[in-house]
Amino acid sequence: MAGLLEAWVREGGGPGIAPQPLEVVRGLLNTDDRFHGVDRLADGPAELVAFRDASRTYLTTGDTGALEVLAARHPLTVTFVVEADGASHPRLTSAPGTADGVATAVAELLVIVCEAHVAGTWQRLKACGNPACQWVFYDASRNRSGRWCAMGECGDVIKARAYRQRRRGSRSATV
Repeated sequence: MAGLLEAWVREGGGPGIAPQPLEVVRGLLNTDDRFHGVDRLADGPAELVAFRDASRTYLTTGDTGALEVLAARHPLTVTFVVEADGASHPRLTSAPGTADGVATAVAELLVIVCEAHVAGTWQRLKACGNPACQWVFYDASRNRSGRWCAMGECGDVIKARAYRQRRRGSRSATV
């Protein structure tokens, strides 16, 4: 999968790096750089674009519709992995017979999303609160209260804008 995504995905780029393998999904979500108006996946495989857009919708609105349609086209199988000590645990994998590289990559990305939910790390992925930015970042704060991809770039701007708006509102109320 890494070779297929290398052309478009830059892991570890920008603020809010997620732990592996969730960083792969975060990197893919950020191929649509809304702040700079650049879509690095515009000429990429349609199924990867569909995964990115469905995952972003799910992340920002909680709407699972598009992601469920995509998951139906890329079935997963439960396999059991046996550890050296004899203990076994279930693992999701792409269904056998998925020979297409893009289809396999999308199935593996779906596995990452599922496993991130189980691990509790998906809930830490957030889109920046700056409507002009929407950069997806990993909120590593203890209380999961992060709202901005970077305080110096987006947080300060939005907070200053809100302050100026409140000041204008209080001046017009006293006049």
